[in-house]
Amino acid sequence: MASLYSRIGLIICIAMISIAHADDEIASNNSTVIHPQETLNNSTILTMQQISKVASDFAENGVIEKLINNSSNNNNALALSALRSCRELLSLAMDNLNKSLSTPVDTVEGRGSVKSRLCATGVTLHTCVDEFNGGLRDLVFQKLKEAIYRNAEVNKVMAVINSETDNLLGQDSADGYPRWLSDSDRELLLRGAKSSADAVVAKDGSGKYSRIWDAIQAAPRWSKKRFVIYVKSGMYHENVKVGADKWNVMMIGDGMDKTIVYSNLSNGGGQSTWESATFAVQGEGFIGRDMRFSNTAGPINQQAVALLSTADRSVFYRCRMDGYQDTVYAQSNRQFYRECHIYGTVDFIFGGAAAVIQKSFIFPRKPLHGQDNVITAHYKKDPKCDTAIVVHSSTIQASGDLTGVPTFLGRPWTPYATSVFMHNIINKVVDPRGWRPWDTSRGAPPPPDTIFFAEYDNRGAGASTANRVKWKGVRTNLSPAEAGRFTVRSLIQGDQWLPGTQVSYDPDL
Repeated sequence: MASLYSRIGLIICIAMISIAHADDEIASNNSTVIHPQETLNNSTILTMQQISKVASDFAENGVIEKLINNSSNNNNALALSALRSCRELLSLAMDNLNKSLSTPVDTVEGRGSVKSRLCATGVTLHTCVDEFNGGLRDLVFQKLKEAIYRNAEVNKVMAVINSETDNLLGQDSADGYPRWLSDSDRELLLRGAKSSADAVVAKDGSGKYSRIWDAIQAAPRWSKKRFVIYVKSGMYHENVKVGADKWNVMMIGDGMDKTIVYSNLSNGGGQSTWESATFAVQGEGFIGRDMRFSNTAGPINQQAVALLSTADRSVFYRCRMDGYQDTVYAQSNRQFYRECHIYGTVDFIFGGAAAVIQKSFIFPRKPLHGQDNVITAHYKKDPKCDTAIVVHSSTIQASGDLTGVPTFLGRPWTPYATSVFMHNIINKVVDPRGWRPWDTSRGAPPPPDTIFFAEYDNRGAGASTANRVKWKGVRTNLSPAEAGRFTVRSLIQGDQWLPGTQVSYDPDL
């Protein structure tokens, strides 16, 4: 993919010019002072350079593609899908790093954004590795390990800045809206968005577009103004992507049982987990309301994503996500789900994001014979990333008869996996043990002590913690202060950006 290589090179050139200008300005003011922003930016540039060094290996006709094509392996289709996923993931990693370069860290909003972007970069690089199996996976890791290491070092720099700038942080605008939201955008959000939509999609021909994909292409690139797409009632058989250059898109349907987007791509069908998504969101500031996203591949086809989001400050309100294994892929950055219905079986809410699911319904459903249900599988390899999957003030109940099917709150995908359940109603569907090891084979080691699986003030027949697994990383007695770290305000800085979305939210416990 030559365009990936050239695009990464262009991003680095622009970034280095920006750094040079910043360096000149700093030097002219005080040649002996090293500004925290300068240190952060220089470290970020090193990570970008490492990605750039290996980009050609992932390109069309590059080293990895040639190895796959020359292999006699029967899974070549899946490996090629993984390679296509990696090309997109490397581009997203560069986008996250480039955006962090242009964001000052002397405000609450800026600091939260940069932290999110840097952690998203690490998750995205690891996701590229994890899309492969066997020897190819080892090769891809060797290609990316220096970039992964460099990004972890950038996170250390950011941690120092966080500790030293608490008293220097600015505030948002006095009316409660974040600064990035323009006056015209606020006015739009306060009006009926459907009636003022920029694009209308309808199966019956009453809108300008009949496909959601076409309406997204009409949205401006990198826009700070909200672009509203109204999707009327209907069944839309599409694989939709809101690209990384499509900022501040709002998509509104007629209800989770009326506006339905569906497809059936899956690992079993030859797609990587990344490429299987029915609806994928990458552009920051996305809002989805009153829609359903379904993957109909069924449990036999393994990983099959209904909704994937890498978008910072993404919101899903009154939406339904239907799938089996890997229904909701909250891959990275800050995400908020409110009054949603989420159906699935294995790891059906998973990823490395800082995601809060609030006032929603979680529905475990019947998996393949012999499978367990697992609600969450969080991905965190860097302890300095403040990320977690949080289920707050929601209800967990079975979808149908799950007799004989153990259902667990989560399992540890990575050494620092963090899942928190607080103020929920947990029905009897949840196994008394609560949490499941990643590997249940005989002789497998227990999860590392570094995981953080926590419950706080839940109710219902499945909420008793008396028989929970006795791992060091399982916390059944959080204090209010500890639980407070995982609220909308603390984990995703939602009080800084959610007011402008006009979506209800509870900032605290």
